[in-house]
Amino acid sequence: MLFNPAWRTYKYSGKRFSRPTADEKTAQTLIAALKEENIKYETYYKLLLSTGMRRGEACGLRWSDVDWTDHSIHIQRNVIKISGEDIIVKEPKTISSDRYVYFSVEMEALLRDYRQYCEDEAERYENRKIKESDYLFRRKDTDLPMTPNTFTWRFKLILKKHGLPENLTVHSLRHTAASLMIANGTDVATVAGILGHSQVSTTLDIYTHAFDKNKRTASEALQEVLEI
Repeated sequence: MLFNPAWRTYKYSGKRFSRPTADEKTAQTLIAALKEENIKYETYYKLLLSTGMRRGEACGLRWSDVDWTDHSIHIQRNVIKISGEDIIVKEPKTISSDRYVYFSVEMEALLRDYRQYCEDEAERYENRKIKESDYLFRRKDTDLPMTPNTFTWRFKLILKKHGLPENLTVHSLRHTAASLMIANGTDVATVAGILGHSQVSTTLDIYTHAFDKNKRTASEALQEVLEI
């Protein structure tokens, strides 16, 4: 039998695999559960859920990336950690991934509380003040960021503790943010920009299921106009 090396590049064009995503009710339950956790973890997971940023992008945030006046965060780094190797802080995966996302008044309050928490921790354990160049999620006594795997491990504990679906992952928070934005009528180009996708088609391809609500609404509106 002849071996065809091209089979490795073949892309299955059929039904896509299911991506674990929290519905609105589950997301609200998770938000309530996070209030019982350490503010570091509450802030991290809520950032992902409210902005759709990737887990490594959140780990790469510095305080200088937060614009309190504009209520924006500049995403311009990605943190990667491979077992047995040093932490790598690199540029985002695409040009489009270097972007700004925005936070609400409620999220601002949490970020300010977390900033104070970081100030207190640095003063208590390191006898210093935090700097604007510090990572939001910094490893103690170092200038290095925490790794994404730390938050992945912690997230599983939180899900189990609060009886939430254990098939969810940290990356599910990104999918949940995108799905909820689309289901609530946000146009796909805007969602693509928030997520940092280089092409709108990528967003369409990944989140086709999230358009179901919009399809139903559009169909009902059309039929009402046509009086069918």
